[in-house]
Amino acid sequence: MIIFLKALLGLGILIIAGLWIAAFFIARDIRKEFFPIGEFKTINGAKLHFVDTGDKAKPVVIFIHGAGGNLNDPMPIYEKALKENFRLIFFDRPGQGYSEIFDGANDVPKQTESISKLMDALEIKKAVIVGHSFGGALAASFGVSYPEKTKGLVLLAPVTHPWYTGVDWHYNLGDVPVLGWIFSRTIAPVAGYFIYPGAIKRLFAPNDLPPDYEEKSATRLALLPENFLSNAKDISRLHDYVEGFHKRYGEIKAPTHIFHGDEDGIVSLDIHSINGLSKDIKHAKLFVLEGVGHKPDYVASEKIVQSIKEISEQN
Repeated sequence: MIIFLKALLGLGILIIAGLWIAAFFIARDIRKEFFPIGEFKTINGAKLHFVDTGDKAKPVVIFIHGAGGNLNDPMPIYEKALKENFRLIFFDRPGQGYSEIFDGANDVPKQTESISKLMDALEIKKAVIVGHSFGGALAASFGVSYPEKTKGLVLLAPVTHPWYTGVDWHYNLGDVPVLGWIFSRTIAPVAGYFIYPGAIKRLFAPNDLPPDYEEKSATRLALLPENFLSNAKDISRLHDYVEGFHKRYGEIKAPTHIFHGDEDGIVSLDIHSINGLSKDIKHAKLFVLEGVGHKPDYVASEKIVQSIKEISEQN
């Protein structure tokens, strides 16, 4: 029996070591393929990676990507469409892409504070804030906490209210001390490597995945151990935050447009947008997109661009 247990323990150690090595090489290759394309500023004691593009004399639009994303997700579409008439800020949320993590960074208030401090560092007084999915929670929170800096809000399939289905087990596991750290450096990158192609297809379903999305979005950066761990903490803590904070959305005075697909299988249209934000923010405009899944930022980009222009023109 003792010999069997020793053999089993030895096998377990070999498997973990093998996964660790595989994860190391996966992360190395991802970093080689997708490298930082912007500049860095130290915000809250950590480096924040961002791209500042467009016309600096024009109105400002700040884009907040969703869970497991980075600045490369929204940038290919909206930079091309808006750069002539706007100053555009795309950034990696703390702990994602190439932005560093800092103490408390997995809590929404600290992330919105980072946006506010980045605006100060760039001498931006006011901006239209565009947030997708998890980024929608940040955008709505920003609108409440920093009304003087909010020109308007464009919320895309936002996660803003308590839901009842929980989150996938690997996110909760990622937030467990020690075990989460080990998981993020062994099983998660290796499993994610194989799951990734199907995952991004489900993200767009029932709409087609853009043929160049994997390359341009750099969303494989989410498989980096430190990014996976930070993303898991972000997601596992979001429910408790919105459970208390959603009661404050009525304080938002800035023009607000909400876009949500009626076939979104990831974030509930009914909970977050129909019975949530559109009721909480009395002046908000809700656009329910027929036949659209969880990526209205891509599928309905022309309508969203028009909303950004409309809001920017309001006093």
